Amino acid sequence: MKRLLLSAMLLALALPAAAQVGDPPDLTHPAMDAARFAIVNFLDLDPLQVEAWDLLWAEHRDAEAPIRQQLADIQAQIDALFATGAPDPTELGVLVIERHALGEALIDVHVVYVDGFQALLDEAQMDRLTEIRIADRIQPWIPAFKAFELVRR
Repeated sequence: MKRLLLSAMLLALALPAAAQVGDPPDLTHPAMDAARFAIVNFLDLDPLQVEAWDLLWAEHRDAEAPIRQQLADIQAQIDALFATGAPDPTELGVLVIERHALGEALIDVHVVYVDGFQALLDEAQMDRLTEIRIADRIQPWIPAFKAFELVRR
């Protein structure tokens, strides 16, 4: 019973992290090109900022790639352990800890990218980025306000 409970708890910890491992968007996709264009225009980035951002983005993607591969490998090992029906809790625990550490490394890579991007911006551009972040945070609440006609439908 304890083994089943431990396995269930470890699975519960592993699943949210597995959802974060998804492949990054394909940069050749037209939607990514449109998104890049929208960001450049909304923030009014100059050509030097765009060039620096492109380099920063490429470095970010290059730094993420091996970590994502390691995460996928560890997730495959975790999945294989669960497929046995009775995973060894110690082995599973070690893999979950490794996976967590890699997830933290991926977060660190992302933080470096975001900090680098923000460093490219002037004050007005940073204000606009902050507006987008606020809009993203409040977006889930907007339908409720629309339902009661407190904002335009």
